[in-house]
Amino acid sequence: MEKLRKNKGTICLFILPALFCYLMIATFPLLCSAVLSFADWDVAGLNGFIGFKNYIQLFTTDKIFQDAVIHTLTATVLCLLIQVPCSILLAYMLTKIRRGRNFFKVAFFVPNMISTAAIGILWIFILHPEFGLINSILRFVGLDSFTHVWLGESGTALVCVIIAASWQYIGYHMIIYLCAMQNISSSVLESAEIDGATSWQAFCKITFPLIVPILKIDTVLVATGSLRIFDIVFVMTGGGPNHASEVIASHMYTRSFKGMQFGYGSAMSVVLMIMCVLVTVILNGVFKRSEENIE
Repeated sequence: MEKLRKNKGTICLFILPALFCYLMIATFPLLCSAVLSFADWDVAGLNGFIGFKNYIQLFTTDKIFQDAVIHTLTATVLCLLIQVPCSILLAYMLTKIRRGRNFFKVAFFVPNMISTAAIGILWIFILHPEFGLINSILRFVGLDSFTHVWLGESGTALVCVIIAASWQYIGYHMIIYLCAMQNISSSVLESAEIDGATSWQAFCKITFPLIVPILKIDTVLVATGSLRIFDIVFVMTGGGPNHASEVIASHMYTRSFKGMQFGYGSAMSVVLMIMCVLVTVILNGVFKRSEENIE
């Protein structure tokens, strides 16, 4: 068995099935999409290759796509600002309690187990202008002027969708940070307490620096997931009103499967993939520079 484990040929033999499945499910469709982005492919079929025409149209005449790029980047930034701090805070609070910790872990994680379609429908009812929970509370406390048609107004639709998406996934990221914090040696924290460090000082000087590697990975997960946001937008607003909550993925769906412009939709998918790669590289660079400054 030891000889087999050290034999590179045997290792490759066991890896090949999984590698083949990965290439067929992930890599091959990406390559096909990249090739088709240079083609004119509609409901009539493949009409030939047209070079960079799809990309030129995206960035010159397609105002909806340009707005969708801004909305997607806005959603990414807001999701990072909401999900990462809230997840760290909840995880830290759970490390401080003994009784009921498992209950709260399950309670916060449950939304992540529910389908996004159900989450979207739930938040549609919460944000309903007539009988929704938010407006009902505002009316109850006498703040009728603050009520809105939350999903029907251009200024609030995208923010509401982002809040719903963040609410669904905060529990997932909280578990990641909780595991990281629980792996910190208790002796280190006890030593800081003996030396007179407050809880806040211990968190800033010990806990947070030790979870930075996990923070780096989780930030990339949040960012790339937010860039690809689609399902909750599709359920809650469909990209409306008047494309105010349109993101790249929803616009790509509309042009590809409703407009039957598959080549044009493939061009959007390539742009989205490049954005995910760029954001990942940028975040890795930021964290690497931060680590160098700390050292």
